[in-house]
Amino acid sequence: MLKSMLFLSLVLASGIGVAKEAPITLKDLAKRRKLNLGSAAPIGMLRSGGDEGRFPEFLSREFNLMEPENDTKPPAIWLGPGKYNWDDVDWLVGGPGKKGWAQEHKVRVRGHVLVYAQDNGYTLPGWLRAQEKSINPQQAADLLKEYIHTVVGRYRGKIAMWDVANEAIDDRPNSNPFNLRDSFWFRKLGPEFLVMAFKFAHEADPRVELYYNEYGIEGGGKKAEHTLDLLNWLKSKGAPITGLGMQWHINVGQSVVPGDGHYQFADKIRDAGFAFMVTELDVAIPVVPHAPRTPEYGVVPKDPHDLEVQADTFEAVFKYALSYRNCHGINLWGFNDNHSWIPGFSRGMNGAATITDPNYGLKRAYHAIYRSLGGKESKG
Repeated sequence: MLKSMLFLSLVLASGIGVAKEAPITLKDLAKRRKLNLGSAAPIGMLRSGGDEGRFPEFLSREFNLMEPENDTKPPAIWLGPGKYNWDDVDWLVGGPGKKGWAQEHKVRVRGHVLVYAQDNGYTLPGWLRAQEKSINPQQAADLLKEYIHTVVGRYRGKIAMWDVANEAIDDRPNSNPFNLRDSFWFRKLGPEFLVMAFKFAHEADPRVELYYNEYGIEGGGKKAEHTLDLLNWLKSKGAPITGLGMQWHINVGQSVVPGDGHYQFADKIRDAGFAFMVTELDVAIPVVPHAPRTPEYGVVPKDPHDLEVQADTFEAVFKYALSYRNCHGINLWGFNDNHSWIPGFSRGMNGAATITDPNYGLKRAYHAIYRSLGGKESKG
C-alpha cells in the first residue's frame, strides 16, 4: 500500500499520465466576455475540409461566430421567382427540422446579405438584371417580400443576425436621398425598398438582429453622415433596425485612438440609440510583388516590422469596439493570409491582412487580439 501511494505521488509530481488542460482560445475568451467574435469563411472550405482540415478546425476552435462570405448573398441562393439553391446553407445551419455544421460546432451564423444595393459584381441576380424592363414597382415589391420571407423564414432561429442591406450609399455625390446608389431596387421602389426589407426580415424572424452594413464610414466624414441620417430615417419609418455594421477594411498603421473620428462616430451611433458591429475587419500590409498563384503571392510583407504595427492596429480596433456597450460583436474578414481577398483586390500590392500566416502560424496580430480579450499570457 505504501509503495502504491509513493508511486502515485511520483506520477502526479512528474505529470506523467495526467491530462493537460487545453490551451485557452479566442473563443474561450470571447465567451467570458459574452462577445460575438467571428470570421468570414466560405462554406466550400468547411465542407471540403480545406487545407487538410486546418481551415474548419481553426474556425470552430477560435471563433463563436462565422459569416459565410458570398454564400448567403442573393446571387448564390435566388435562382429565379420561387427558385432557390439551399444546398450549402442547409449544410451549414441545417434545413427545416435539422442541424448543420454550425450547431454541431457551437458557432453562430451571421447572414450576409439580403439586399445588396448595387447592380455590378456579385450583388444582384443576373435574371433580375435581365428582366428589369418587364418588372413594375409592385412586382418588385412582391419579389423582395417573397425572397426575404422565404430565406429568413427558412433559417428562423438558426441565423443570429442579418445584414439586411449592404453598401446602398454611393461614394460619389448624387441627388438621391441619403446619396443612395442608383441600384435596381432604388429605381423600382425608391428609398422605401430599405424600409420594406427590414420589415420583411422582422416579419420572417422577429428575434433576429437586423443591420445596415457599409464600408468607408468607420472614421466619420460625409459618407458616415449620410449613413447615420439613413439609419435615423429608417427608424422614423418604423423599420425594425438593430444597428449599423461597419466593415473596417483598413491599412496597417491606421491610427485609432480615443477621441478621434472613429470614436466620435461611434459616440453618435450610440447616442442615436443604435447598436453596431465591426463586421469585416482586416488590416492590409504592403507586400513583396509575386506572380499570382505562387505560394508567395500576397503574403510576404515588404517590411517585416509591419507585422508588429499590424498587431498594434488590430489591438487598437479591439480596444475601440470593446469600449462600447452597444457593440454587439467583432467579425474578421478571414483569418488566414492564403485565403484573404486583399491581394486580389489590390492586384498584389497589399496582403498579409489576417491573423495567421499561410501555414496557420499565429501572427503577432493573433496575440494582440488575445491580450485585448483578457488573455493572461501569449500563445505560441
